[in-house]
Amino acid sequence: MKKENKELARKKRAAEREKAAKRASIKQNLKVWIPIVLAGAAVVITIASIATSGNNDSKNDAKDTDANDFDTEFSSDAQDGADDNQPVLNNTPGTIVSDGDTVNIDYTGYIDGEEFSGGSTGGFGTDLEIGSGSYIEGFEEGIIGHAVGETFDLNLSFPDDYWGEEFAGKDVVFNTTINGIYE
Repeated sequence: MKKENKELARKKRAAEREKAAKRASIKQNLKVWIPIVLAGAAVVITIASIATSGNNDSKNDAKDTDANDFDTEFSSDAQDGADDNQPVLNNTPGTIVSDGDTVNIDYTGYIDGEEFSGGSTGGFGTDLEIGSGSYIEGFEEGIIGHAVGETFDLNLSFPDDYWGEEFAGKDVVFNTTINGIYE
């Protein structure tokens, strides 16, 4: 092989090694940064969910605290509600859920006795309109007749054609708490 060809082959191998090193570096960076970005996105989504859930914990906290601890304007707003057109969460224990109600619930799902990823509100609560068909069959119907403050199990099964293949056709238990009913 001519000296020129050897030099070209050496340069080509060096360029290939450099490309491989760059690819390896990019893969390593992705392994580090993707989980960080996803965790950050999860935090943002959770905060947005809390902010838009209609959860009235701050109102309840304000009512439970001596009004003298707050600025008069803040105390008045917290007790009266910021907007009379917004639904108010009735968290009076014993109030019964009916078809068509919008409720705030907490739940944790278990398959084979083990909590599964994505099957819980994480204690943050979520709003659900009974009859909307947004949960698996039997979930919404199973809430009807239960009362605010009640915790109970819903024994259900994921449909065989469920979009999450790892759940399709499996039996599931949702330990559910009714936090309140919107009025």
